[in-house]
Amino acid sequence: MGRKRSVSSARRYRSGEAAKLVGMPAATLRIWEQRYGVISPPTSASGQRLYSDEDVSRLRTIKVLVDNGRPIGVIARLDNEQLKRLASGAGSAPPADDTHGATLFVVGFGGSMTSDLPAGVRYESFDSIEEIPPLADKAGAASGLAVRVEALREDTVLSIVAVAQSAHCDRILVVYAFGTRQAIELARLAGIRLARTFDALIHTCALLSDFVQSLTHEDDASSAGRRLRSRSPHRFDEKTLSKLARQSSTLACECPKHLVELVLQIAAFERYSDECMSRSPADALLHRHLGDAANMAVALFEDALAAVVEHEGWSLPLPVPDPRRDDR
Repeated sequence: MGRKRSVSSARRYRSGEAAKLVGMPAATLRIWEQRYGVISPPTSASGQRLYSDEDVSRLRTIKVLVDNGRPIGVIARLDNEQLKRLASGAGSAPPADDTHGATLFVVGFGGSMTSDLPAGVRYESFDSIEEIPPLADKAGAASGLAVRVEALREDTVLSIVAVAQSAHCDRILVVYAFGTRQAIELARLAGIRLARTFDALIHTCALLSDFVQSLTHEDDASSAGRRLRSRSPHRFDEKTLSKLARQSSTLACECPKHLVELVLQIAAFERYSDECMSRSPADALLHRHLGDAANMAVALFEDALAAVVEHEGWSLPLPVPDPRRDDR
């Protein structure tokens, strides 16, 4: 009974009070809890989070470490003893993910950009999504695209997707304050990572650091469905394909000719899908996905056709490089 009275009589603080004791905005505390799991306080019957003195002490230690340059994503899950040793200089945090060489295209964060991103991360800042230049290939492409908008609408999502694909950038973070349900569903369908916050300019570093860390956390298998696909340029033009269709083959079949026909037909469908009429932004995004799928199929059949060209020793007007080789 004595233990129960001791627990029930312990002082508890609401989130605003706890944040004030720690010396941080309540919004930051909420982000730390929701995104990094720094603490999981119990709640009252009315749903209010209630923090103990031990919770407040843990938060104070984490804040000191973050203020001294420790990434919140690296230290958030450490236990209290590890945090204390780290704060006293007697311990070391687990190594952060290797983000050296990562480059971000950052749109709409304005003067709130800081130099406090993880070591080795570079960024290029733009005022609007339209300022990002298209790229001929993935050389020089950014590792990720982070966009801040006040209002997320369907046409905004489509614009972001179009620019990201033209810049060969397949990892996208969109930070927004307000958004329609249709726009949010459309963004998720497109594989865009969403973060809703009303004070993005205050927490720019935390938002972007978390995004950068996610670029190295996600493996290809788990993240493939959440990425935009950058289309591959075609290896054969129509003139070359026509010549290949007329070549004499040592093979006792017409497979080379059929391969050429498949490449021509699927490439035509890719163009058709891009030009197809759409009744809504969701339709437009679906057609973009269909075009992407066709482009992927063309790439596979072009690989097969290139193997035939090599096997037969056929001469072509130009060499047949593989523009996708560096991306694999």
